Amino acid sequence: MSEPQEVILLNGQTLACDSCGNSTFEQHRWKLQTTGMTFMNLDWANRDATCFVCATCRRIHWFHL
Repeated sequence: MSEPQEVILLNGQTLACDSCGNSTFEQHRWKLQTTGMTFMNLDWANRDATCFVCATCRRIHWFHL
């Protein structure tokens, strides 16, 4: 788990939580699971998403980079 911090988006704006307006987040990377890849036992080959978890309300903001 990362230490909560502000996140600057590609357009230069600071990320704000859609639910509570907080501006500090923990950063995580999670796999984007798909049924087909799971069926073939190839989950490791799925793409990753960068996720920012709000330090206040815990809402997850997903980004595909």
